[in-house]
Amino acid sequence: MGFFLFPISYFTCVAIMSEVYFCAANEYVPLLEKLEVLLERAGVHHLTGIVALKMHMGELKNKSFVKPFYIKKLVEVMKQHGGDPFVTDTTTIYKEARYTAMDYYRTAFAHGFLPSYLGCPVIIADGLKDDGVRVNEHVEIAKSIYESDAMLLVSHATGHCASSFGGALKNLAMGCVTKKTKKYQHEVTRPVRNPDLCAACDKCRAVCKHHAIGEDHDLILENCVSCGSCIAACTTGAIKPPEGMSENLQKRIADVAHAVLRNLPYSTFLFVTFLIEITPFCDCAEFEPEYLSPDIGVLASSDIVAIDRATIDLIGADKFEGDPTIQVREAHNLGLGELEYTLVQI
Repeated sequence: MGFFLFPISYFTCVAIMSEVYFCAANEYVPLLEKLEVLLERAGVHHLTGIVALKMHMGELKNKSFVKPFYIKKLVEVMKQHGGDPFVTDTTTIYKEARYTAMDYYRTAFAHGFLPSYLGCPVIIADGLKDDGVRVNEHVEIAKSIYESDAMLLVSHATGHCASSFGGALKNLAMGCVTKKTKKYQHEVTRPVRNPDLCAACDKCRAVCKHHAIGEDHDLILENCVSCGSCIAACTTGAIKPPEGMSENLQKRIADVAHAVLRNLPYSTFLFVTFLIEITPFCDCAEFEPEYLSPDIGVLASSDIVAIDRATIDLIGADKFEGDPTIQVREAHNLGLGELEYTLVQI
């Protein structure tokens, strides 16, 4: 488990292929019954001590998040193998029902993520006051994740309007850090305004909760958290995403994921991705589900690059808006994992 550095000459001689374990969704054997074997094959026995089970517990009114009964099973399996897990996530930079830890607890419990049901604590990792451990100029890792002994990263594969694809890399980079680092990643998605197209309808000002649009409808960039609400509300095209947004955001996701994995005081990670209820939007979206693909199954690997590459391949890169592989190739270039993989059917 973990990540290992090899001499350059090693790569010139050997093509490394990571193993990605896969259990398919079908009508005969429920996925829930396959999860124990999947985790055991992928190396769950390495997850000992205090284990952060990092996941997205869904924005209020979202319906497509990974459901608690799956998480309960993952918790049970980890405990059987010596892990002491807690379920965790971090607060958001946009002001909805997960903006503060208290908000997030209420949302998590409403979605069924109750400690009494899961069999472990639920802890919002950046705490009541946005607590983090700074590891470089831009990156602060949420304190409870930093202070753990290992991590099980549970991701829900989705599309995304800004990053094209959301999988393990995005879950790690956006979900394991404080608001400061989330804002750093979203800087490249700040909207741009064309005043010639503005109808002064005030729709953008009505949806902005961060006072980032003035009375004259100019953007106040120092207040903007790049949530995209104004872009969605604008009907005239006066407010649009910046050029190169998806590529730039994906590169920042890879860069922050690298900083997180390289600076945690432990190197034991396991990545599990659910390819079910695959929506065009991430689990922050308060929309009725529509799907990019039928349910496919669940993947597990100790290689974050390989599992995201396999996820995209199984869904189909053409299903996503833009090129979803930019973040994966960038993470590979940073040394986080391999693009080549062997899919091992469970």
